[in-house]
Amino acid sequence: MKIKTSFATLLIIIVLLTPAITAKMVMVDNGTITKIAEPFRPIAVKLTENSKFPIYLPSYLPPLNRGEDWIIKPEINNNSFSIEIDQHEFGDRNGAGMYDGALFSNVGNPPESPLENQFVSEKTEVKSINLPNGITGKEYIMEQGADKGISWEVGQWSYFVATQPDSEVSSAKDYALQIIKTIGLNGLALSDSPGNLYFFYLNHTFTEIYWKVNDSVWYQLVWQHDPCEAIKILRSMNYMKIGIGEK
Repeated sequence: MKIKTSFATLLIIIVLLTPAITAKMVMVDNGTITKIAEPFRPIAVKLTENSKFPIYLPSYLPPLNRGEDWIIKPEINNNSFSIEIDQHEFGDRNGAGMYDGALFSNVGNPPESPLENQFVSEKTEVKSINLPNGITGKEYIMEQGADKGISWEVGQWSYFVATQPDSEVSSAKDYALQIIKTIGLNGLALSDSPGNLYFFYLNHTFTEIYWKVNDSVWYQLVWQHDPCEAIKILRSMNYMKIGIGEK
């Protein structure tokens, strides 16, 4: 009788534990799903199950003011996804919110920037400019007192910064210096991936980053605020994979 009771108990335990053992969970390259920024966690499993390309999600989003919350708006299919990132008042998930940026996957080869092409036109004056960490860049001046742009390259990364003349905002060089300082001595926004970073200040700040995650897949991050925060988001990207384990 004692043996039968033990066997029955063991059978119950196995039945109860089986769903937990076989349940799918999302793992990342350096730990569990808790490494992903909280707003992205609910869509992590769906992304990894339905997508036919590598999935990367950020573990970092900039801190918000009290009473505000991050809300994401994903659109997912087999070949790509787009995730809009908005600020909302806390608890107001259905409100309009404020657009901050977006993350796009499998975007194809990065297109040439129309604004950069405009600066590199024949009518633009081009000068060499010395930047920190031994970097030599190019300064583009459309005309006296007009918009200015600065470009530089380090390894497999290229950068372009442009601003319109406005005494109330930083110059193109000021923004270039901020970006270089945030990136650090090696000059690479990501050490293991090639990419492009564009920053523009026209009516508002706008950062656009493309980076390659494998031989054929590129990602794109768009950010409307501080370019240094965009770099932090980029560097927080984690590779997602489906594992077997406890929920």
